[in-house]
Amino acid sequence: MSMRVIPKFRIPGSSARLIFKAVLIICCFYYHSFSVLAQVSQPRPKLGLVLSGGGSHGIAHIGVLKVMEEAGLRPDFITGTSMGSLIGGFYAMGYSTDSLQKILKVMNWDLLLSNKIPQNKIKFSEKKYFDNSIMSLPVLSKKVIFPSGLISGQQIENSLSFYAWPAANINDFSLLPIPFMCVGADLLTIRKVDLKKGYLADAMRASSAIPTVFAPIKIDTALLTDGGLISNFPAIEVKEMGADLIIGSYVGFHPYDESKLQSVSDIIKQIGFSRSIEDFNSQKKLIKVLISPVIRNVSVLDFKPVDSIVEIGYRAALPYKEYFKKLADS
Repeated sequence: MSMRVIPKFRIPGSSARLIFKAVLIICCFYYHSFSVLAQVSQPRPKLGLVLSGGGSHGIAHIGVLKVMEEAGLRPDFITGTSMGSLIGGFYAMGYSTDSLQKILKVMNWDLLLSNKIPQNKIKFSEKKYFDNSIMSLPVLSKKVIFPSGLISGQQIENSLSFYAWPAANINDFSLLPIPFMCVGADLLTIRKVDLKKGYLADAMRASSAIPTVFAPIKIDTALLTDGGLISNFPAIEVKEMGADLIIGSYVGFHPYDESKLQSVSDIIKQIGFSRSIEDFNSQKKLIKVLISPVIRNVSVLDFKPVDSIVEIGYRAALPYKEYFKKLADS
């Protein structure tokens, strides 16, 4: 019985090693390709930015945004209250930090924080009566009616409308270059109101209407004043907008200790901000990075030292710049 002999082919050692290396390179190439595709398919975490109220101290938010810009980090969503609503709203529209800083520097704050009408807007026949009284109060049914705020807000409304005109046709703030919303407080229901739609200038004006300083503004059925009374740090709101990771800048009121509660005004302030402080302590738990610029010796109604306040915000955020770069790269 004859047996069939199957010839054997031998590959020289050097050739075998070359083939093995080629196979290994091909496998590594496909593995790397699949891993890259897997990374690309994963959605990028969405970044939310929360800007608190705090009067003129809120100008420090511009410094925080400057550091984020330098790191190449851009928020996907912005929420704000009071001054945070102004900085956040204009930034969401597309204003750069440099533009915002220049706008705040050229604003006539003496005029904006008053009910005065510019002299060139007054009829000549009325000019001699223009400055002959400290305050004008209406009289209805033989009763003097005191205003709901020292400042009606007409001048600041005009200024906000002027700078917000590029967004005049956008009624849904989620359609701004960066989706945005701000918070107001309804005096009729004593509840927080999320301002997501409507006229942007009105929303920012309502959110920043400091009680007893600015008159409240009526929007729909709500009589709105500064949102900081109830929610000065809208973090849960930016999370509900879709943020996976949240950065916050807080310049709001910090509660006094016993040594500082030595006057009636300080006690009233502590009581008045109690609800807002409680809300902040709850909401800050959602924050990944919390930046708290400390502005000393500047009144919350002093809007003139713009550059100094921006610099304080910038320095407060600077330690997080490398972390911001990593977020931007990721």
